[in-house]
Amino acid sequence: MKKVFVFVLVSFGLQFNLFAQISPEQISTLKERLLTEKNDSARLQLFYDIAYGFRFSNIDSSLFYADLAIDLANKLNAPLIKAHMLSLKGATILEAGKIPESLQFQFEALEISERNKDTSNMAFALNRIGNVYMELEDYKKANEYYFLSRNLFEKIGDAGMVHNEVSNIGNVYELMKMPDSALYYQTIAYEGSKLTDDRNRYTRPEIMFRMGNAYRVKGDKVKALEYYKKGILESYIDNDLRNLTMNNLFIAQLYHVLNDPDSAKLYAYNAINTGRTVSFRKAIYDASVLLSELFEEEKIYDSAYKYLADANIERDSLIGAKRFRDLQRIILDKQEQQRASELKSITFQNRQKQYSLLAGSGIFLLIATILFRNNRQKQKANIILENTLTHLKSTQSQLIQSEKMASLGEMAAGIAHEIQNPLNFVNNFSEVNKELIDEMKSELRSGNIDDAITISNNIQDNEEKISHHGKRADAIVKGMLQHSQISSGVKEPKNINALADDYLKLAYQGYRAKDKSFNAILKTDFDHSIGNINIVPQEIGNVLINLFNNAFYALSAKALAKNDGNYEPTLLLKTRKLDKKIDIIVQDNGGGIPQKVLDKIFQPFFTTKPTGQGTGLGLSLSYDIVKAHGGELSVETREGDGSEFIIQLPSRIDGI
Repeated sequence: MKKVFVFVLVSFGLQFNLFAQISPEQISTLKERLLTEKNDSARLQLFYDIAYGFRFSNIDSSLFYADLAIDLANKLNAPLIKAHMLSLKGATILEAGKIPESLQFQFEALEISERNKDTSNMAFALNRIGNVYMELEDYKKANEYYFLSRNLFEKIGDAGMVHNEVSNIGNVYELMKMPDSALYYQTIAYEGSKLTDDRNRYTRPEIMFRMGNAYRVKGDKVKALEYYKKGILESYIDNDLRNLTMNNLFIAQLYHVLNDPDSAKLYAYNAINTGRTVSFRKAIYDASVLLSELFEEEKIYDSAYKYLADANIERDSLIGAKRFRDLQRIILDKQEQQRASELKSITFQNRQKQYSLLAGSGIFLLIATILFRNNRQKQKANIILENTLTHLKSTQSQLIQSEKMASLGEMAAGIAHEIQNPLNFVNNFSEVNKELIDEMKSELRSGNIDDAITISNNIQDNEEKISHHGKRADAIVKGMLQHSQISSGVKEPKNINALADDYLKLAYQGYRAKDKSFNAILKTDFDHSIGNINIVPQEIGNVLINLFNNAFYALSAKALAKNDGNYEPTLLLKTRKLDKKIDIIVQDNGGGIPQKVLDKIFQPFFTTKPTGQGTGLGLSLSYDIVKAHGGELSVETREGDGSEFIIQLPSRIDGI
């Protein structure tokens, strides 16, 4: 019964204190209760609460009470609390620049949480592993973990942490210099925080400086400064010294850019003072570097040297040789765990292999990154940028092929319908010819030569029809194979009118195969002066398939909504030749696109379709394909009346 009581008590506490920002007075009250509390289960809860209470105000105290909680959790056999405290400890020491140790604690917390099916702490551990990779500037890896974490928080219905992960994803895009994506995700988190008074689940000081960063990258320095100063106010409300440090640091850096050295120094001093209070080494390093640069610009070289020396001390603690040796030890320990796991059940082996693949590849990338950090700053930046671009290109190619195969599945039923028609002709004419041959033999035996010749002429006509429809079926099959194969990326001259018309018919039949009640009027208006243009046929075909399917979806949805017999779903496909460009226009009279989401439709993973009916990748990949062809993909819409997507491509034939 004792173990059950501990679990219930501690689980109750978990619901309220994961991100608690509590006042010094509340912490004092908890510590006073601890002095008189004799029950181990209650003491464990108090250790837990105090450790989280000190999370953003006193790193050393947070670590002290986290260790007490871990020891007592081992004594009481409370693995869930132990996992939460290990993850908290890893997140806390990351602020002190102990990257290998932080990663070690997060992996251990993740393993315990998986073993005990603790989805909540699995999500927190994944989030904090993402934080490690973000510190190491491996932004692609960081977002992989943030998306995994966000999905788990969505699964357990934790809206606050879902918004926290959305903010992290936006922060990564800001660091990757993608301002539109950064501001898009940060605005979602910011608007979500305004809908609730829960300051525990929404870290407002962090949200504020991330909004400021997004505006700074977009070039709006006034807005950026406004949000940084809001962040300082929010930090004082929450007693959040870590994010108070960050807001001061970003204001100092912005004033430096604005050529206001006095203000820059003031806020840099503030950042160092608060950063030292919570042992926030990364922020101390950045602020010290900034002060060194400011004094050097003023030719006050003794002060410039002093702060540069301070920065070097912090840098060595962040990326020194000992950190590298510790990281090697973590890798060896991980390999030993993998060997031990081979003795367990097949189910556990499969899960461990998947986990090891993520962890092992990430750790080796971590080694490479740390080695790069010891090289010259410029060389490091160039190498990381090159690697990032390579990963992005590889991922994009995989996503394009994945989306292509999805559209191929939708086309399969339509192709089957299309090919059945010529095959029916072939079969029917073959049967007729068999009968005619029997008749011709009979006429020849009877000596009726003229009648036999007439029958042979009919057989010849039928054979021509068989050949025609056989070639038609062959063309359909070749078209399907051409669509399904991996694109070579080689451009070739193609008749864009014929290509667009073929894909329209295939897409329509494919959609009708899924929804037999769907009917639409298909209209074409081709500019025959266009001729051939230089394209990669498979890729442009995928763009057209995506636009046609989206149009059919809009037409079907409007038809179901109206259901009055007066609405005629209509799709118009037209082409037109301009000066040095050609337009392919896909126009429908569906429900149109709401103005509030119009700016988002080309963003990855954004979709207006219900869950399970769209990946949110089609338009994003279509946009990238058209841009790669030197063209533009745009949309004009009238909410309630329909949409018009315009593919504009160069009309010249070159680069073959």
